[in-house]
Parts: sequence; structure tokens; C-alpha cells
Amino acid sequence: MSLYSKIVSFLMSVIAFFTGLFSNTDKKQDPTLQPDPAAPGVIDAELYGLPVFEAGEKTGFFRSAGSTEVLRYDKTCAADFSAYRKALLDAGFEVYDEHGIENNLFATLINDTLTVNLSWFAGTGTLRIVAEERGPLCPLTDESERICDTLLTGMKGETTVASEGMGYIIRLPDGSFCIIDGGMGDPDHVDADKLMGILNAQKPEGTDKPVIAAWIFTHLHGDHVGVFNCFSLDHHDDVVIEKLIYNFPKEEEIALSDSPYMLDDSIYRWNQFKKNLADFYPDVPVVKVHTGNRFAVRVAAFEVLFTLDDLYPSSILNGNGMNESSLLLKMTLEGQTFLWTGDFGFISADLVLLEYKNTLSCDFLQLAHHGMNGTAELYNCVDPTFTLLPVWNGGLSAMLKEDQNRLLVCNPTMRQMIVTGCGTWTIRLPYDPAFGTYLRIPTDKTVYPAYPDLLGEKKG
Repeated sequence: MSLYSKIVSFLMSVIAFFTGLFSNTDKKQDPTLQPDPAAPGVIDAELYGLPVFEAGEKTGFFRSAGSTEVLRYDKTCAADFSAYRKALLDAGFEVYDEHGIENNLFATLINDTLTVNLSWFAGTGTLRIVAEERGPLCPLTDESERICDTLLTGMKGETTVASEGMGYIIRLPDGSFCIIDGGMGDPDHVDADKLMGILNAQKPEGTDKPVIAAWIFTHLHGDHVGVFNCFSLDHHDDVVIEKLIYNFPKEEEIALSDSPYMLDDSIYRWNQFKKNLADFYPDVPVVKVHTGNRFAVRVAAFEVLFTLDDLYPSSILNGNGMNESSLLLKMTLEGQTFLWTGDFGFISADLVLLEYKNTLSCDFLQLAHHGMNGTAELYNCVDPTFTLLPVWNGGLSAMLKEDQNRLLVCNPTMRQMIVTGCGTWTIRLPYDPAFGTYLRIPTDKTVYPAYPDLLGEKKG
């Protein structure tokens, strides 16, 4: 190569680097601008034996993780959804579940080998066909007896690896548990031991091992799955796990995203996660959820409002990276509603606002990405009575100054903000803090009563 060619090549590399650097600085990129085309040679969904969808405008075909394939069509109507649903029935599928949210339509259809999830959104005219090899289905009911109070615990992480993290533990009224994320792992496994201590302290008297009815992961970042990894190494024989629930990106996208480190062999990462599944939980069902799915964990009812399937033709390679793949889950438990956001991104929030409005209203809102994400428009639609903030104590003041969080702080109808950085806390559900010891808005100096004291417990 000539000197001139080398200089030109070098300059083009520099230009490409800075173009990429500055193109990702805007928090609210248009999610349709940067398509993530399917890799060459992938199997088109029609070859799964599905009827061809002939309405609307095909925006693209995308391969997600595992066997999941996503077809997106725009400029469609409700009649197109109904016609394709009928075509699947005519092809031998049966309806496993179907429902509507606002004017949006959802259906899950199955045959002996495949699961097809259909979603249609009235606000955008978008229809998605998500097809995959049939695996464990979302349980629509989960019978149980009521033997104890329902509790929600926010676990303060003690890790020295990272100051952030998120772990919530729900004790269900039959004494089993539902865990959402867990937090960041630690070289000394202190948080894994702390979680085990909470489970043992809250399990019903006379119970041999705590039963984790479901362990749900909002997304793949280490400060959300790390405790599971450490916990699995130390305590896999000390608990019974009935199912795992998540929807993670494919490894090719992770490798090119803002989080390629999640593919390494650290105990906080994806490789260790997969190894734990193979070594300790080979028979535990992994339920891969999709938008529009409903599932039950004992008496807790969940609706899946958003998954990474909805991003295409964008992906975690755009905007806010891995955080954009966070599940958005609405949970109803003991007559109160909860919106679990994980590290929900800005592109995801904008898409959801195009698809839902009234559905987002909840009693409890988990603030997105430890208080760093979320938008004022999104939080206005949620209009929560209580907020859960998984932020480290040292970052609390800064998070409360963020515009979207300031909106909640100044909203008189928001009765209380509970922050894990102020200490591990437990509340009884349904929750009414009128008789408890609490601050409406905590400060860096706030200290919550140590477990097992209950915030909101009635006196006398």
C-alpha cells in the first residue's frame, strides 16, 4: 500500500471513529434510523411452516436469541391481526392465550413444535410475528394456599465491585418467593449470603428450603444478574428454584454493543450465568417472555409490556445499549400494581409511549436505571403513589435532581420514595405507610429500620 493510501485509510478510520462516538451521544435517537438486519442465511419465519402475512408493509425480518425470529409489518390494522390469527388456526395452531391492552391486541398460538406470539399496536399500526421453537410456556395460573403475609424487600448491596445494583425479593402468601434481578456479585459473595439470609428469615416456619417460584431478570447487566451467579455457586443446594424468566439479546449483538464484557468469564457475566444453568439447574424451566405475554407467579399476575423484540429494526447497538433490552413488566399483587422497569432505556420509553398511555398507571414505580433513565412523559403516565429507587446512598442526591425524578419529588400525590441505598427494607403488601416510620423523600442520611422491622407496619 502506498504512503498516500495509508494516510487516506488512517484519516477515514479517524473520521469513522468520531462519527460513531458522537452519533451515540443523543439519548433519544430515532429507533427507525439504524436498522439491525438479520444475519445472512437465517431461516425466514415462513420456512417454519407459518402462513405468509400479506398485509401492510414488511419492515424487516430479524433473528433474535436462540430460535426466535421476528417479523415486523407496518401500516396494518386490527382486521389484519384477526385474519392472520385465523390463518394460524387454519394451519393447525391453537390459541394458548389472547387479550387486549387498551386498543392493542395480543395472542399466543402453539402447535406441537412452535410458539407464535402476535402483537398489534393501534397507535403505530405495527404488527409483529414472533416465532420460535416451542419451549416452556408462560404459566397462566399458579395455584397456591395463603399461609403468611405478603412482603416486598429491597436488598441493599454490600458489594465493593460496583456501587449500583438492583435486587427485589417478594415473599408470596404461600411462603414462596419471586426474585427480580438480585444485584451485583462480589468477590467475597457477601450479597449472595445476604440474599440467602433474607430467604431463610422469611421462609415459613418448618420449611426445609426456601422455594423460589420464579427468578426474573430484567436484562443481562452484571449489576442485575451478578448476585444470581454468586448465589448459584454458593447456595444452589440450599433452595428450590422452580423457573427462570427472561429475554436476553443474541450474543452477536452483545459482542458489538456497549456491553461486550458481558460475554467474558467473570462471575458477574453471561458465560458464568450459562454455566450455572448447565451445572446446577439443568431441569429448571427457562421461560422466554415476549410482549403481550401474561404469566402468574402464585397470586402475582404479570403482564409483559415490552421486550427487546419491540426494538427491531433498532437494537441494543443503538442509543442506550444493553439497557434498551430491559423488560417492562406490570405486576398486580394484593390489589396493588407495580411497574418494574429494570434499566429501561430512552428509545424503549419513547416506543412504549406510542403504544400505551393509560396502562402505565401504577401504585408502585421502580425508577429506571437506578434513577438515571426514565422520562418525564413516561413518569407522568405512570403517576405512581410510591416509588422504588435502587440507587446507592452516595448517588441519591444526584438522582433526585434529574428532571424526570424531580417531577416525582415535586408531585404531592407521590406519597413516598423508598431507596435501597438507605438500607435493606421490607414492607407488607398491600402497603399503606400511614402508621409506619418513613420519610416521604429520603436523604443521604436516612436510615431505614433494619430487617425484620417492617416499614408501614401498623402499631398496636
